[in-house]
Formats: sequence, C-alpha cells, structure tokens
Amino acid sequence: MTADTDRRRFLRRAAGTTLGIGALATAAGLGMEEAAQAKPRGHGHSPESPVIGTWRGIVTLPHEEEVALFTFLPNGFFLSFAEGVHMATGRWQPTGRRTVTFTLWQVLPSDLKGLPKQYNGEVRALHHARLDGNRLTSEGTYRSLDIDGNELDRGPVTAWAERFDISTFWPPAD
Repeated sequence: MTADTDRRRFLRRAAGTTLGIGALATAAGLGMEEAAQAKPRGHGHSPESPVIGTWRGIVTLPHEEEVALFTFLPNGFFLSFAEGVHMATGRWQPTGRRTVTFTLWQVLPSDLKGLPKQYNGEVRALHHARLDGNRLTSEGTYRSLDIDGNELDRGPVTAWAERFDISTFWPPAD
C-alpha cells in the first residue's frame, strides 16, 4: 500500500472519529479546574499556566475569518472548534511567563457546512501567542495540504480570543 493510499484512508476515517474526539475533549474540558489544580506531570507545563482554560474569539486567514473556541488543557494538549464542523487538535508549550506557542492539525471536509461526509485535505498551523489578562492574541503561519499531501496554500494566520468560562455550564441544573 502506498503512502498516498494510507493518507487517504486515514483522512476518510477521521470523519467518524473527529466527532468522537470532540465529545471526549469537551468532557475533558469540563474538568479543567480540577486538572489545573493537580500536580504537573512533566513536559514543562505548569498547571498554573495562565493559558489553561477555554477561550473564544476570531481566527483570521488571508481568505476568511472564523469564530473559534480554543481549549488549552494541562500538560500541553490543545483543541480548537471553529465555524462549521472544524475541529483541530494540537499541542501547546509555554515560551515565557505570559507567552505560549501552539500547533494545530485539522482535517478539511469537502463540504464546510454540516456533518463531514468526505475529507479532501488538512491544515497545519503554528501560533505564537501572548496573554494579557483575559485576552490572548497570536500570530503564526498555516499550510493547507490536499489529500495526497501536496501543499495547496500557505500564509499568515492571526487570532484573538477572550477567556470563556465553561464551568458555569457544569454541573447541570437539577
């Protein structure tokens, strides 16, 4: 089997698993306050990092703007949900007291509206972010690849977000 066939098979299977990962990540995010108080597990990620939590804002690419929700979990795990069914996963790492770098990987559905039935590529991005109180701003670069791994586009990406407290939704009212 060729690498292109493996890549296509993987991206097609992502349609079924991405929604499941999003549900698990959302459930994990509900326990962020407890996790943030736990002892660090290595990787240089302090549970007291000011980036840990949920942020909502706007991601700007040369060709579009998207409303997005970012979740930075302890131990460097990152999730993003954007307009349509755009779910991404990645890693974050502190680079200073109020700065972080985060990466993301997102599969691209052929139809950006509704539930994905088929994927036609992926996006990878690298962000360098600064925290100022409850505001996060970032600059970085993105690359989009077709289903065979060929680069389709590359360019700048920026984001701004404000802290969003999801704990007010948990536990559910009786």
